[in-house]
Amino acid sequence: MKQLIVLLAMLVSLTGYAQENARQDTTLLLNGRKIVIKERDGKVKVKLFEESSRGDTIENDQIFEGVYMDGQSTERRISLTVPFTKKRSNYRFEPHNAGIYMGYTQLYDGFANYNTPNSVDLNALKSWEIGFTLFEVDATLSRNKQWGISGGLGWGYTSFRLDNNTAFREIDGVTNNYPAPDGVYYNQSRLRYFYFRVPVALEWQKRINGRGPIFLSAGLEAEIRHGIHSKVKYDGHKETIDKGLNVRPVGLNLLVQGGYNDIGVYMRYATYGLFEKNKGPELYPFSFGVCWYW
Repeated sequence: MKQLIVLLAMLVSLTGYAQENARQDTTLLLNGRKIVIKERDGKVKVKLFEESSRGDTIENDQIFEGVYMDGQSTERRISLTVPFTKKRSNYRFEPHNAGIYMGYTQLYDGFANYNTPNSVDLNALKSWEIGFTLFEVDATLSRNKQWGISGGLGWGYTSFRLDNNTAFREIDGVTNNYPAPDGVYYNQSRLRYFYFRVPVALEWQKRINGRGPIFLSAGLEAEIRHGIHSKVKYDGHKETIDKGLNVRPVGLNLLVQGGYNDIGVYMRYATYGLFEKNKGPELYPFSFGVCWYW
């Protein structure tokens, strides 16, 4: 801990020195850490690397970047977060991206049109999503550490459960919700897919009496879908009746989050339809739930 305090103190003093005297890049080594100072066009950029071992080689992982110009500063951290190991601090901006979340999901028949189509009868209590975010990056935007921008990379699973003895199928190149064949009753019918999500959000947070913080964030989220299947269960066995289904491989969601400390709630809404235009019904995924951030 003492070494880290000394290191940070050196960073501050070296930054001031570089602003006045540095005419070329400067690299310093201290206790297994590498400090790189660069000056370009009136900006002083400070990068901190920490030594990491992978196999038989020693590599440097960037763990901090600061940019200083005209008395203003921005900070950026890149990290792979692991549950129970991330230590929060009262003295810096703490993003709320990395964590695990779970919620209910629905399909609506138009952007900002909150009606469920008659042809799609979803079981709301059994239509859900679950996911987690491990990679996280953030930048502080204000001196009081209340504003910042953050991003991440996560993976998860979505399942829409149908209740009216129908299933999604692609026939003649067009996807729709079709009834079961005569004499067949689907005990379960669902459309499911896996996804990678890349959120980028603007976040405000404020600590109350040194606790918290309370936070609110809003932004956009890219969604990359894969493993798309229409699955049914009847007569005691499960069957995949179609794949792909003209689902758009990439989506873009609006994402809003809010909460206190490590617990929050979220809401996301797709900005365009789940299926490709003219190749399926106009359905927009919507979800809401809870998140535990680590």
